[in-house]
Amino acid sequence: MFQNLQPPTVDAIIALMAKVNADERADKIDLSVGIYKDEEGRTPVMKAVSEAEDRLHASQDTKKYVGMTGDVEFNKEMTKLMLGADADLSLTGAAQAPGGSGALRLLSELVKTAKADATVWLSDPTWPNHHSLLGSGVGLAVEVYPYFDYDTQNVRFDDMCAALSKAKKDDVVVLHGCCHNPTGRDMSIEQWDTLGKFIAEKGLIPLIDFAYLGFGDGLDEDVLGMQALLKHIPTAMIAVSCSKNFGVYRDRVGCAIVVSDDAELAKVCQGHLGAIARRIYSMPPDHGAAVVRTILQDAELTKIWKEELTEMRGRVNGLREEFSAKLRELTGTNKWDFIANQRGMFTLLGLNDDEIAALRDDHAIYVVKGGRINVAGLQQSKIEKLAKALVEVTS
Repeated sequence: MFQNLQPPTVDAIIALMAKVNADERADKIDLSVGIYKDEEGRTPVMKAVSEAEDRLHASQDTKKYVGMTGDVEFNKEMTKLMLGADADLSLTGAAQAPGGSGALRLLSELVKTAKADATVWLSDPTWPNHHSLLGSGVGLAVEVYPYFDYDTQNVRFDDMCAALSKAKKDDVVVLHGCCHNPTGRDMSIEQWDTLGKFIAEKGLIPLIDFAYLGFGDGLDEDVLGMQALLKHIPTAMIAVSCSKNFGVYRDRVGCAIVVSDDAELAKVCQGHLGAIARRIYSMPPDHGAAVVRTILQDAELTKIWKEELTEMRGRVNGLREEFSAKLRELTGTNKWDFIANQRGMFTLLGLNDDEIAALRDDHAIYVVKGGRINVAGLQQSKIEKLAKALVEVTS
């Protein structure tokens, strides 16, 4: 049977990781994978996470299953984090998932169960894995809508709405909640509000992907756009990842949330999320979600976590400003000023394949196709080397 299998297509980012690991040059710069690193190039365990793990170790007296939808209290805390402390949880259904990717998969399977002929609309560009996680992986059709203008570095909002006007009722519109990957360019609050009215009129279902909550302008600020949209929407889906903002990458912690104006419908959707989880992986892993829940339910740990997240966000935004300033100094132009004005881990430099190859071969600098760089993986000490190399390959 297996003799008929052909080697799978290798994920481009995973393939690039292998090249980085094989490169023995001491001065290499890896800006490929979306992971936070400190000035020493480490991805440290957050203090709040370590303290929560110590408490769990001291108090946990069982390893029994947590149930198909996972840790109930974790789900409540994540829902309040997204919708506000006063949110009516009876109008929501949630399921703990293995990472943000697991949450996306649960929600796409929910769409497939409810309406198999629905089309999933993705931004152009978007995180490449969206296409398989939300489309081909579950057998849903995918269309794309224009999102980003490479020349102006702005959101193509009018073009976006024009493309979505072709969507049919109950189609799913995937939106990046904040820190758009790969562009770093988000919609304004006013655009979110306008889009909410438009989506409601069309009868579309938004799926908001929050992979970088807290890495934009702040925990409260980063959800304002989504909340402006939800005021107009009877039913929506939210996928949340805790990988970046809690630093629990390998523990795979995420949450799939359905928001409705009908409490019974929300309850039914949660039941289906559990049933879907049962047939995919049965039960979610407990440890990482228990850590996050412990932090969010303890005022002291929450304070420590928010302070650490603020520090990380400030460091990333500071790197953006320094990198942009160095490029302005080297070129005498404002060509790269957009880097400082974007938010989140990524920025899209708009490089062609030859320029990317030159960065890799001549300068030991690794970036993803199109010139997407992980600003959060950059060290201050390497900004000048990166800036000089970028100027050289693009001159």
